[in-house]
Amino acid sequence: MREIRKLNEEYIDEYTEIAFNAYPSFKDFTKKAMDKYKKEALDILKNDSVVTFYGMFENDKLIGVMRLFDFEMNFFGKIIPVSGIGFLGVHLMHKKKKVARDMLEFYEKHYKNKNVPLGLLLPFRPDFYKKMGYGFGTKMNQYRLPTERLPEYRKESDIRYINEDGLEKILDCHNRVVEKTHGMMKKFGDEIRQIFGDEFNRVIGSYDKEGNIEGYIVFKFLNGKEGNYTINNIYMKELVYENPEVLRKLLGFLRKQDDQVHLIIFNTEDENFYYLFDDPRNDSLNYIPYGYLETNTQAVGVMYKIFDIREAFIQCSHRSYNKANIRVRFLIEDSFIAKKEEEIIVKFENGRAILDEEKFDVTVKMDISDFSSLFLGATSLKGLWSLGLVEIDKGEYLDELDRAFYYSQKPVCYTDF
Repeated sequence: MREIRKLNEEYIDEYTEIAFNAYPSFKDFTKKAMDKYKKEALDILKNDSVVTFYGMFENDKLIGVMRLFDFEMNFFGKIIPVSGIGFLGVHLMHKKKKVARDMLEFYEKHYKNKNVPLGLLLPFRPDFYKKMGYGFGTKMNQYRLPTERLPEYRKESDIRYINEDGLEKILDCHNRVVEKTHGMMKKFGDEIRQIFGDEFNRVIGSYDKEGNIEGYIVFKFLNGKEGNYTINNIYMKELVYENPEVLRKLLGFLRKQDDQVHLIIFNTEDENFYYLFDDPRNDSLNYIPYGYLETNTQAVGVMYKIFDIREAFIQCSHRSYNKANIRVRFLIEDSFIAKKEEEIIVKFENGRAILDEEKFDVTVKMDISDFSSLFLGATSLKGLWSLGLVEIDKGEYLDELDRAFYYSQKPVCYTDF
């Protein structure tokens, strides 16, 4: 007999054992380290309202664990509830029994029943979740730039260290940026604790004339060459700013560190980031024929799935579909839970989506994973069509469909869960 239920502190020992063994490569298995992890997990379980711990039980024995997250995300300019799943782990003695699959199914049904139409996750194996209907989000770019290549800032600025007393102002700044940034999520408890919880973090803020934080960076120093303590790099953990001028101020602060810091390492989903630099090459010296010089490395990360297409359109009723006037019959395949092809007809009238239509001009057929990426604006319809991932029965509507789903900003996600 199997059952998934909410975990309490009674199961913290079993939870810790499964969590450690599910992802063993970076764990310290000493008793001291496990007790520390257990204490941190227990604190989250008891005090963080965003996070809920669940477990899969078989004959009353805990064999799988996960954490579910009640996030708030900017969805095309409106803050809506979305869900996340993380720390999914299966007991070593119970692998290949579809435990992870069953827990994922529970997760999706749980939030669909709560009218939360969108879920996110950070994949340990993208292919596993792609088969489950999750689509790729925006790629992360890592730049490793010599400090002297950063732009200087010669105007007046108020840059200071921030201590824990400034946490509220940091969160206020972060929330203001969330309000303006599609895909970005508000911070939850564990994220907030980590800002000052890591003793190696340095937190620097730019203050406006009223004393509010208008942008901040969280970074740590790294040794740039083993055996040489004079070579230092800065690893940027967070870079948050309210406008381009604030970005220039923060970059100007980093530029001033060139006497001691060799490289600045940035992680960003901003595809335009390299335009900031006269020379955006990284330190790899890699060359791609013909005539292309490496600037950054890229990685896939956050994946999205729409659990309820109809509810997603309803909660996204504020979105403009670029003055589109077209009636579309979508056939969306989801082979994971429903194992069926869902039909939904949407009338786009002057750029607004209207449901409950019967007539349609064109039929679009695609997988739920690709539809989720398209709906979020992470990719384009024409881009998917050119790869054979979308079927359109009337090709003359391709350009209008592509314009309808175009959005000027791809979704960004800097939340670690």
